[in-house]
Amino acid sequence: MKSRKTYPIDQCPLYRLQSRKKLAKDVFNLELSHLESLAKNTSNYRIFKIPSGDKERQVEVPKPILERIHRRLFALLERIHKPPYLQSGVKGRSYITNAQLHVGLAPLVKLDVKKFYPSIDSARVYRFFNTILLCSPDVSGLLTKLTTCEGHVPTGSCVSQLLAFFAAKPMFDELDYLATKQSLRFSCYVDDMTFSGTLATPSLLWAAKQIVHSHGFGYHKDRCYTAEQDKLVTGVMVTSDRIAILPSREFELWRKTQDLGTGDIEQRIAAVNSLIGTVVAASQIEARLLSRLKRLKGIKAAFEQEASTSSPSQR
Repeated sequence: MKSRKTYPIDQCPLYRLQSRKKLAKDVFNLELSHLESLAKNTSNYRIFKIPSGDKERQVEVPKPILERIHRRLFALLERIHKPPYLQSGVKGRSYITNAQLHVGLAPLVKLDVKKFYPSIDSARVYRFFNTILLCSPDVSGLLTKLTTCEGHVPTGSCVSQLLAFFAAKPMFDELDYLATKQSLRFSCYVDDMTFSGTLATPSLLWAAKQIVHSHGFGYHKDRCYTAEQDKLVTGVMVTSDRIAILPSREFELWRKTQDLGTGDIEQRIAAVNSLIGTVVAASQIEARLLSRLKRLKGIKAAFEQEASTSSPSQR
């Protein structure tokens, strides 16, 4: 399937949009009254918490009516040209390509934006629509209300990743300029920023932190690696000549394979399907792991045969 063509930001249908009626009709195919009512609704999201390490993380998922709006906005933002350093939210780029950019015998430094989505508040979102897309103040205000939850971009929306990037793009662009001046490779995956090259030193990391701070963001998970060390970049091990799966992750794949014989048949089928997906993803990092797929598919076939021959009372 052919990928959709991208366009410069000034060709986005939202660019210089001055009328809320045109926003409703031409962009969303809705009546303005419907769009305004949706923007005023205080119960547009399902809000719940999920475990995240030893803490809980709040998730805000738009309900179906608002989700339609977000999907349309995602489609429009997705087609805007992205800078080469961005490795997330772009077709053909991923956490794996992000790691591959930094393969080589060179120092590396990295840091993350602290609480990235909560930090992309309504003011930043409004500035993106108003000063970057040049929408009128009333259009920018309406779009901001439609794309924020409790004053920030929602953590569970399809549009949030790209919207957060564009809202924080001035900071990322400044970091990219810093890297270019120092002849460094720079990449960004969501809020995970990585620099590699001869001058990827603690002083460079400090300069990057100052830029992040100057844009009103916090940072954490900062780390410096020497040229000789193996590096961890977006969950992938980076060495002097290749990327590799973490030993702990490979051990976990082995352990889960050994546990496939436990549980009832539906649980075992679900477990082997999940494991097949995990191995396919891991094999993108190390192709040798593809050899495990044949065994897993054989196990899956055996489980499905068992399920088809067992009686309903046994399942």
